[in-house]
Amino acid sequence: MRKAVELLSDADGELRALARHIAALAAVEQGRVRQAHRHARLGLTAARRAERWRLAGQLQLTLAWIELERGDVDASWANLVAAEPQLSAAEQGRAACLRGLLHCQGDQHREARAELTRALRSLTADDDRRWMANALMGRGLANLYENRLEAAESDLAAAERVFASAGQAARAAGCRHNRGCVAFRAGDLPRALRLFEEAVAAGLDVRSSPEALVDRAEALAAAGLTADARAVMEQAADRLAACGRAGRLAETRLALASCALQVDDLVAAVQAATSARRLFRTQRRPAWAALATAVVWQAKLRAGQCSRYSLSAARRAAAACAEFGWTGLAAELRLTAARCAARAGMRAASRKLLAMCAPLREVVESPPQHRALGWLAEALLAEQDDDAERLFEACEGGLRAVDGQISDMAAFELRVHTAGLAAELGDLAVGAALRSGDPELVLRWTERSRASALHRRALRPPVDPQLNSALVRLRSAVQGTQRTRDPKQALRAVAGLEEQVRHRAILVEGRTSGLPMQSGLDELAAELGDAALLSLCSYRGRLFAVSIVDAKVRLHVLGPESNAHAQAARLRHLLARQASGTAPRAAPMFEYGARQAAEELQAQLLDPVLPALERGRPLVVVPTGRLHVLPWAALPACRGRGVTVSPSVRCWLRAAQDARAADPAGSAVWIAGPGLRHAEREARALHGAAGGRLLVGEVAITDRLLSTVDGAAVVHIAAHGRFRDDQPLLSCLDLADGPLYAYDLDRLHRGPATVVLSACDVGRSAVSRGDQLSGLATTLLGRGTATVIASVVPVPDERTVGVMMSLHRALRGGVAPAEALAAAQAEHGESGFVCLGYGGDR
Repeated sequence: MRKAVELLSDADGELRALARHIAALAAVEQGRVRQAHRHARLGLTAARRAERWRLAGQLQLTLAWIELERGDVDASWANLVAAEPQLSAAEQGRAACLRGLLHCQGDQHREARAELTRALRSLTADDDRRWMANALMGRGLANLYENRLEAAESDLAAAERVFASAGQAARAAGCRHNRGCVAFRAGDLPRALRLFEEAVAAGLDVRSSPEALVDRAEALAAAGLTADARAVMEQAADRLAACGRAGRLAETRLALASCALQVDDLVAAVQAATSARRLFRTQRRPAWAALATAVVWQAKLRAGQCSRYSLSAARRAAAACAEFGWTGLAAELRLTAARCAARAGMRAASRKLLAMCAPLREVVESPPQHRALGWLAEALLAEQDDDAERLFEACEGGLRAVDGQISDMAAFELRVHTAGLAAELGDLAVGAALRSGDPELVLRWTERSRASALHRRALRPPVDPQLNSALVRLRSAVQGTQRTRDPKQALRAVAGLEEQVRHRAILVEGRTSGLPMQSGLDELAAELGDAALLSLCSYRGRLFAVSIVDAKVRLHVLGPESNAHAQAARLRHLLARQASGTAPRAAPMFEYGARQAAEELQAQLLDPVLPALERGRPLVVVPTGRLHVLPWAALPACRGRGVTVSPSVRCWLRAAQDARAADPAGSAVWIAGPGLRHAEREARALHGAAGGRLLVGEVAITDRLLSTVDGAAVVHIAAHGRFRDDQPLLSCLDLADGPLYAYDLDRLHRGPATVVLSACDVGRSAVSRGDQLSGLATTLLGRGTATVIASVVPVPDERTVGVMMSLHRALRGGVAPAEALAAAQAEHGESGFVCLGYGGDR
């Protein structure tokens, strides 16, 4: 670009035209499309004045490329047609390549493949390696849009090699990025995200190619990380508008519409998709316009526009999507329209739409989520036919497809957010099981559909030096906020590093292994012994429970879910206020309110097992929704009673195996973080009573802790703790070198057998659809810890030390963790701690 600017001062017309051509090509590489367009137009004028017709033809060929980048297909064709008569035989191959790319841009993918294949023969004969790579990349994209994914991967990998051998690292990185798009279309989200990241590391500049941000954001949205995706897309839209790239700006608006759809922002979805459709039609891109139309009708149907006209328009939009290869989007729209038709009493129309989706379940080469959509359609058809056996079979097939998708997801956060379709299939099956009135069937299907992220474990801890480095920098930045003179700047730095940590964490490679399926009733009853089991589930706003007492299984209706949630929130609020201290005159009011809320919860939730609890039986409870963070010890019947809270029966059974597999001679580790008055005194007292390893003061740092607690028998951490509702895996415990995050705990090879977290609120988990849980405690359970004892509400410091001393005294005496905690809390008048996981002895 600098050389071109120097040449522009020359008076020679041909040299000025050549300089403009060089400047245009350089500006294209920089992503400055408006500037490139200006240089090319001025160069074309200079070449014509100098009567250098071959140079004019070359400039028009470049202008055709630039107009393609701008999204003006008509102008691109016009320049290409005008350029061709003046091009040499060698340059005709380039023109053919550009013709193929224009066909691809116009959604004429079959014609594009044919034209680019012809171009490749000519370019290969001339050894025009740069344009060979362009043609391979274009053909790879045409194959991608036709769902010929193996051919697309082959072409794009070949283009990447050619660009790399020619020293064009940025272009090679662009091919690596497009291979990520192939992986995304195949449903392999972890690989897609890794390839996008590798492309940036290899030299892809997202500032000059902001469309790369759109592709990454679409993958994040598909993984359920919608808030992250929207932020990236909005950033990309601003850059695309600034660069003049109207073509990809339309795709960005469409992606934003899809994100809005995921979070039920239906008005925003309609507006963004309508704007995108207008741009696609202007650009004469019928396939993308069809996709935008489908998103518009998806949003309108979900907003309640369910007239015959709306259903007819939605059917046409879905048919257009399917014709252009958007199979998954067509199926999603047909499913939504089928549900609307069923609600409106149009049974025949509903069945016709579902029947169009159901064959997807048999298409083996389809991505797992497409097959799951087909199974969902089959399940809905079976529900309409009142055929429970076929419905269960379809739901099982769909859940297997979803499970196949997450089997390669080593990153826990991806597994949590990719389970939305599993929850929908599970709801259908649970509803059918409830209608049957069979408690064993209800238990089986609630177990099959819930907490599926925890039902898989990474075969090895994530090993990523960049993630570890980001965590170290984040800890340092958090500590720096305490010393800085510019707190706003420091907090911005912390937020940026938190985003880096999350970004690296979802790129973790590896496979996972599934937990064994739930044993039969006899095996479960044998493991329970004299304990009672209460498994809760919700369906259409009502709570249900399956109880097992003395091997007898019963189904119970517990009433409105909203009532239980309201009382649970009230109880947690009142206990938190009591912990923070209240005026003496107000204390009785808070105590009365907490007692009243606890009694109402007990009457609604525990009635099925109250007789067993009154006989002194321990309780294993599997909550649902916001009841996962309920302080169960506050309920009258649970005071002094061993209560274990588990994400699922399968997790409880696996934790029992983990407890038995733990080394009985394993060490005890006592850890104290800084800034908490009682922490070091508590840790030293416990160490003095039981021996083991002691980490306090400056030695209580993250790496030392992780290496010491890996596989230990008992670990006790007394520290300040913070739970993050917005980012649960950034929940943390304060150590000498800064926060210990859930991401750090995920690096353990094997979690300690029993972990006690003497810190406020860190027993809580964020609960997403399908009872997917994430937080510090669930991370430990996922790494093989059998039992975690932690608080779900703030606990006064002055009572914590006493509770902990009594708890560990009972544990050393051989008392099971759940019973030891119950006795310790009853002794000291506390109820904020819960026993998570297994809670029994070996």
